[in-house]
Order: sequence, then C-alpha cells, then structure tokens
Amino acid sequence: MFKRREPLTLIQNIRQFFWPSMGWMRSFHYVKYRLIRVADSTHKIALGLAFGMAVSFTPLLGTHFLQAGLLAYIFRGNVFSAMIGTFVGNPWTFPFFWWAGFSMGSFLFGFFGIEGAGELPDDMTLAMLLDMAWHDPMVLFLPWMMGGYLLCLVCVPMSYFIFFYLVKSAKVARQKAKIRRLERVEREVTGQEQVIMPKRHRK
Repeated sequence: MFKRREPLTLIQNIRQFFWPSMGWMRSFHYVKYRLIRVADSTHKIALGLAFGMAVSFTPLLGTHFLQAGLLAYIFRGNVFSAMIGTFVGNPWTFPFFWWAGFSMGSFLFGFFGIEGAGELPDDMTLAMLLDMAWHDPMVLFLPWMMGGYLLCLVCVPMSYFIFFYLVKSAKVARQKAKIRRLERVEREVTGQEQVIMPKRHRK
C-alpha cells in the first residue's frame, strides 16, 4: 500500500540514505508535522524521541529501530516517535555519536586498568581501522559498547526535556493556528450572511 510503484535501485537507496530527495529541511518539517499530529501526550512523544536519539550512541546499527521501540514500549513512551527519533542518528551525525561512545568507553577501560581494549595507535588510518574491526573486533566494540550505552543512559533525561519543550511548543502553535482558521471561517460566514439578509427582507 505504501510502497513505491517503481522500487529504488541500490544506488538510489544509498543516495536517499545520505541525502533525501526532498532535502533535509523539507524532511525535517515533514517529520515535525507528523509528530505533532500523533494522538498521544507530549510526555510520551518526547520520551519516545529521547529513546530514539539515545540509541544512536550504540554500535549495533541494524538494531536501533528495535532498541528504541522496545525501550519506548517498556517505559510507556510513544513507539512511533521512538522510530522517528532514531533519524537523529544518520550518516552525518553517526561519526560524532560513535566517537563519543568509543572515547567514553576507552576512558573507562583506562580508568579501571583494563588493558588491550580501547587502545588505538596514534597513526590510525581507515585501512588499519577496518583491519582491526575484522580481525580483532573486541578492541573496538567492547569500549564502544560500554561507552555508548552509558551515554545512552545519560542522554535520555537530558534530551527528554528538550524534546518535551519542542513538542509542546509545536502543539500550542498548531492549536493557535487552528483557532485562527476557525475564527477566519466564522468571520467569512458571518459576512456572507450579512450580505444575503437584506435581499431576503426585500421580498
């Protein structure tokens, strides 16, 4: 029902992933309008968004939807907004999220005296990084996992209040706009009645 008539090719899907066809600003406004129309409380919508954003710190890229939805379900947040919140993590922001998670994990491993994991050479290159991820993944993923989930835990309450304010402000603005539209329609109807009434009295 919601599928494209002509499925996108692999190249087109990759291009859409990095740069949506409608542009990032239009995509942002589209998502915003979808969110403020969700029939749920501001608290649940904001909580779902917070979970969606927070899981972006974790290295399990293919499971972000699942993690966000599960957390929203367990803590009675809005599952749909949790799915939307995961889009805060995208190809342009993932490097910052993942660098923060790995750095936090490396710091904790060093603080507790755990050797091996989280220790990268100063002259690290992309080829060396890929080789390490293939042959010795725990050096990367153990500190990344620990730091990522710790930042995820810290991020939820902080981002919740930001999203709560944004969602509440958007809903108030939408309600005011709706009231203005109703008042404008009422004025137009009243004006038309005032024009028609004298004609009736002539009879």
